[in-house]
Amino acid sequence: MQAFRVTSQRRAELYHWFTALFAAPLSEEDLNEFGGYDMHRFLDSLATLDPLTETAEAFRGQAERALARPSPQSALAQDHQRLTESPALLDISSLTEPDQEALLLMTVLLKQHGTELADDDPLHVCNQLEMMGTLALAAADTDNDEQRLHLLDQQRELANSQLIDWLPAFAERCGERDAGGFYNAAAQLLLAVFIMDLHYLNNVAE
Repeated sequence: MQAFRVTSQRRAELYHWFTALFAAPLSEEDLNEFGGYDMHRFLDSLATLDPLTETAEAFRGQAERALARPSPQSALAQDHQRLTESPALLDISSLTEPDQEALLLMTVLLKQHGTELADDDPLHVCNQLEMMGTLALAAADTDNDEQRLHLLDQQRELANSQLIDWLPAFAERCGERDAGGFYNAAAQLLLAVFIMDLHYLNNVAE
């Protein structure tokens, strides 16, 4: 049970980190963290996992290049703005045709758990990423086996009915839009993390 809690907390940390990465342009404080020891240690921990080694190192390289650009905060803000231009890549309906039953699930989850984002749109990419993290953290925190299994089922359903449909297209189109490379590398890392997590949810977690 302790191993499950640690894994769930780690999964939640990753989903919440990606949410923050894509939800809004990075602040000066965020950029300072990217050059710090904790960020390198975080990426080192991802790179030790074979399915993530290549994308974690690619993201590290793009982050270093982004920090070396003139006025990096302004440059990255412009790169982020391209993701929101119509059709916005942060809107799932621009990536896939949303399934109505799956959207109903997301709407219910948003009402049950809320969101830290200003926009509670169930079609928002970052709301779905955040919800995966929120459910993982809730599963880690509960001592009730029935509730834990229910939260795991909700994660599986959200991952298999929603994220699996739009995330590959999101990663591909970030590459088309992001000339700077930072958000493209982040999206590729997110996709690699998700594929590994999907295997965990479907084959390991219980």
